Amino acid sequence: MRRFPHKRRTRSAIQLTALIDMVFLLLIYFLLTSSFVEQEGVSINVPRVTATDLYSEKTIMVLIDKSGGFHLDQQAVSDQQLESLLRTYISLSLDKGVVVKADRQASYERVARVLDIARENGARQLHLAMEKKMPGKNKN
Repeated sequence: MRRFPHKRRTRSAIQLTALIDMVFLLLIYFLLTSSFVEQEGVSINVPRVTATDLYSEKTIMVLIDKSGGFHLDQQAVSDQQLESLLRTYISLSLDKGVVVKADRQASYERVARVLDIARENGARQLHLAMEKKMPGKNKN
């Protein structure tokens, strides 16, 4: 009986090196870009505190710039517009919360005005936004 030499079968392998490189590049891209996302378009310099409470993302946010102007939904509004818009937003809100984010140089009277308007129109929770102090930094 005649024997034929066995042919060695070559195993095909999937090269994963390029795929792994792409996954790592995408991971690094998303990690770097996600840290630069800002919350709103109006530049506000808020005071710093040691401890802060979290608020719901569904909460209504009123911004007060350093000149005392009000901003709601990233649009400048007058005192009368603020009152009517807050009344509408609070009536539609589930948690009835309002966050006031005021610049450090904004007048205390303007902050109190927003808090009064919100309370008069049914806000149950009033919050003042602060920036958390980083330990070891004495930045004003």
